[in-house]
Amino acid sequence: MAQLKKKRTALALYSILLVLPTFVLGGLHWRQLSQEQSLELAEMPLLAEASRGRLVAGVRARLQALLETENQRPFNQYQRRVYPEELLGPELAFVPSELTSEKAPDGILAWFAWDFREQMNAPYEIFPGGRSGWEERDKREQDLSFAIEELIAHDWMDGFPKRITRLETLRVTDLVPLSFAVINLTEETDLACLSREEPALRKFDDEFVEIYQYEFHVRFYVDDLGQPRLLATRLILVDGKEELAKMPECYSNLALGATLIQGFFIDPQWLFGDLPSEVARQVLREPESFHPAGTPPFPMDENLVVEEIYLVEELDFETYEPQDSSYGGLQVTVSTEELRQRHHRQTRGFLMVALMLLVTLSTGMLLLLRSVKRDLDQAARTENFVAAVTHELRTPVSAIRLYGEMLRDGWAPSEEKRLEYYGRIVHEANRLETMVERVLEKSHVTSVESKPQPGDLNEFIEETFLVQTRAPADLHLELSPELPPVLMNPEAIRSIVLNLVENARKYAPPPAGCPTQDRILLRTFLEGGRPILEVLDRGPGIPAEEKALVFEAFYRRGDEATRKSKGTGLGLHLVKIQAQAVGGNVELRDRPGGGCIFRVKLQAATETLA
Repeated sequence: MAQLKKKRTALALYSILLVLPTFVLGGLHWRQLSQEQSLELAEMPLLAEASRGRLVAGVRARLQALLETENQRPFNQYQRRVYPEELLGPELAFVPSELTSEKAPDGILAWFAWDFREQMNAPYEIFPGGRSGWEERDKREQDLSFAIEELIAHDWMDGFPKRITRLETLRVTDLVPLSFAVINLTEETDLACLSREEPALRKFDDEFVEIYQYEFHVRFYVDDLGQPRLLATRLILVDGKEELAKMPECYSNLALGATLIQGFFIDPQWLFGDLPSEVARQVLREPESFHPAGTPPFPMDENLVVEEIYLVEELDFETYEPQDSSYGGLQVTVSTEELRQRHHRQTRGFLMVALMLLVTLSTGMLLLLRSVKRDLDQAARTENFVAAVTHELRTPVSAIRLYGEMLRDGWAPSEEKRLEYYGRIVHEANRLETMVERVLEKSHVTSVESKPQPGDLNEFIEETFLVQTRAPADLHLELSPELPPVLMNPEAIRSIVLNLVENARKYAPPPAGCPTQDRILLRTFLEGGRPILEVLDRGPGIPAEEKALVFEAFYRRGDEATRKSKGTGLGLHLVKIQAQAVGGNVELRDRPGGGCIFRVKLQAATETLA
């Protein structure tokens, strides 16, 4: 029993120290996995916002680079012919302007300029750049002329306060020769005057004038024709020189100074389409993606985090109407599909591991429980065996002692009584011998290998029961004459037959004088080439759940404290191991009409020979 207590303790410790921590750690891991998944999903909007910020920053940097390049362009380049400062001398030498000889860079449609002092009717110049056909240049100039006229009118009507707000940072103040400024700021129609009166200008060769150049300011609006317009303009201020008032008219244009507007058209397709797409390819990575303007918006999808981008607003462009700020909306999306699939794979992997662990733990627990139950059942059978042996020993020993004392004390009044007492003593001694032999037989059969030999089963059964003197009338034999020789061991067959018949007599004794069909039936026959030995009774039968247990050692139905039938629980167990010793097996079946059938399948001697 101490071993059983240890088994129970081991089972409890196994449950506490292994099963419980496993479930606790599994639960904690599941919780951590769920929290990590929720945190990653919660970070997706932040990732989308960061992607949006990188895209806007990339577009802003490229636009700023374009503005910076144009900021460095000298003021005198905004005309068709330029008088370079390095050519300043007695002869006038003009060269083509960069705005007419060079191709416009990406992002610029054309340059323009006008004299703000001329008010709403100021003449303007459009420079579509060189290296393009005349037809293309003319078409571009015609398209932009309307925008320039609208811009001039709009700027003049805005008033001084609004114009002041457009003045960006003063970029540079240049001090240039007065003659250089006069020549470059004179209209082409005055070139004849410039050449004719050029000697009069030489007295100002040592005079200088200040020119103030402001940085470009970007505006966006949609014109009356529905066309988007992006313009960058800067202000050029030239100080006046009173000395020039007395000069010829072609020189006197700077007597009061000059206020010039210079700028360029930014290509909307470049800024809202090509440039963002190019930047997106550089700064966005999976699972980020870019959705350019002018394409259908993304459909509502729980696997997409969408960030809207309005470059007009993001880049701080000046607008005329509130709705202009939302022009050309772009979208940056971050897909959570891959993240969700990865979470699904992690969850599925965790559940598979948990299931495998659960199966492993359940198997371990089941095996341990079965082991403990088997030991408990074995202990119960052993306890029953000890109780049965104690009872079996006490009864014959007490009887032998009683009859011996009666013979010793002369209580037998006649020779007949003495013989009766002697017979009872021998009978009880035989009971003790049988019990001891069964215990020794179990140990002998399980430890010594048997070597069965061919023999006649029917003949051995007849010889066995011819020497029996105990109520042979309760037994009926049906021995098949066609039974071939079988592999047998005389001691094993005798043990099988006697134990089966004794078991039937003990639990299903037929009444005296009963008809043949109600007696214990012992029969042999051939089935499928196998010799069969059967013992049939008309007892109460055995429940299905106990049929496999009756062949276990020391197993007896019921409780030893209340059982009336004698025995140690070894009879049927000996039948099983003796049958196995000769290469056979035993099984229990229900007998039609009530009772049990104990069937022993043996091996024919011809099987081994074959």
